[in-house]
Amino acid sequence: MEQTQNVDINFEERGKKLRSFKYLLILAIPMFLELLLQLIVGYSDQIMMRKYPTAVTAITNANSILNIVINAFTIFSSASIILITQFKGSKNKEGENKVYSTAFFFNLISSIIISLILLLFGRFFLKWIRCPSDAYNEAVKYLMITGSLIFMQLISITFAAFLKANSCMRESMIINVVVNILNILGNLLLIPKYQIVGVAMASAISRFIGLILMAIIYTIKVGIKFKLSLFLHAGYIRKYVGIGVPISSESLSYQASQLIILIVINSYGTDIVNVKTYASMLAMVTYLITESISLSMQVVIGELFGRGDIDSAKKKVWQTLILGVITSTLIAFIWVIFSDPCFRMFDIVDKELLDIAKKVMICDLVLEVGRAFNIIFVRTMQTSGDVLFPTVLSVIFCWVVAVGGSFILGSKSILGYGIIGVWIAMALDECMRAIIFLIRFKSGKWQKTRIVGGN
Repeated sequence: MEQTQNVDINFEERGKKLRSFKYLLILAIPMFLELLLQLIVGYSDQIMMRKYPTAVTAITNANSILNIVINAFTIFSSASIILITQFKGSKNKEGENKVYSTAFFFNLISSIIISLILLLFGRFFLKWIRCPSDAYNEAVKYLMITGSLIFMQLISITFAAFLKANSCMRESMIINVVVNILNILGNLLLIPKYQIVGVAMASAISRFIGLILMAIIYTIKVGIKFKLSLFLHAGYIRKYVGIGVPISSESLSYQASQLIILIVINSYGTDIVNVKTYASMLAMVTYLITESISLSMQVVIGELFGRGDIDSAKKKVWQTLILGVITSTLIAFIWVIFSDPCFRMFDIVDKELLDIAKKVMICDLVLEVGRAFNIIFVRTMQTSGDVLFPTVLSVIFCWVVAVGGSFILGSKSILGYGIIGVWIAMALDECMRAIIFLIRFKSGKWQKTRIVGGN
């Protein structure tokens, strides 16, 4: 009897913590640092190769393909966060344990298949996006090495999702610090002799070590063993795929659209591609805070939904939205003010290119406001179980407004505004969707108290 009372007390104390804004920030800070470090790892190759412009273009084109896989897989793995946190909230330990095995084995098989596809067809993907001819051979080398070994990073993402579902943000952040340091050291050692091959090798080695560390920390902090018999439980595969496929489809669609948009930018040559690379880098820093607090919010409201506490979940969404919009706007404004010195830091010194870069960052200021709304509202709807509406809306607007607008505004054969036209189209996409998601959220149609019922 006393043990039951203690469990109930702990459950109520957990509820108070989940409703606290301070707890959201405690989760978000290490999450932000982790995402920032992932960004540094992702772009450290371009930064450290900036003395070789064709190499930067090669890595940008190769990473545009890799990022489709990585981002879609990251979003897909968040299905495990949604399921685990809701099972925790409903105190269903058996259901929670089954999710770990389902997610791990499904992701393991998927990641190996993806690595093989990139190894076999990577060069054809580069030709399809019209990678500039002077950078093509280097892009192939980079993609063959990093693409064929990408399964290591994808499994690491799976472990990271498990840790986040258990509020172990700090541990995941520390591992990314180690990976970041190793990647930079590897670049310093290998670039002088092997150049772009050395960069690819350093990335692969650091990510392999990151995978080992993630597995060790998971064993220590979570410790739930993976069982093949649990993976074969059809009900949980349906739950995992049923959530993961729609939400990752949105990310996959977005990343694929960015690949198509890159075709427009590639037509303007290496210099403009490099401006795009560094503008995207600054833009990613801008929305990292929103991304980090939205991921932390997802963990919190997942448990609140599992408890059936919808009002507290809605309050948490509004808190996250206000913080995300304010911080994104401030950071994007800073990039506008300091645009010239930022791009000069990346060896962009031509006055015309600097002027283009500044105009791009002005467009990005508007884009980031819309993106903050979209990130937070989409994650809220996905966590509640309303996965179809945001997916369909995002796919339609992404291709009609962002891609269609990029070709109309940016293509040389139509209006010819180049990369500025591309950014205007992407800003329109984000802002139009933000208005619709705001209306949807206020209507309450997205609300579903649970998505974990049944076996």
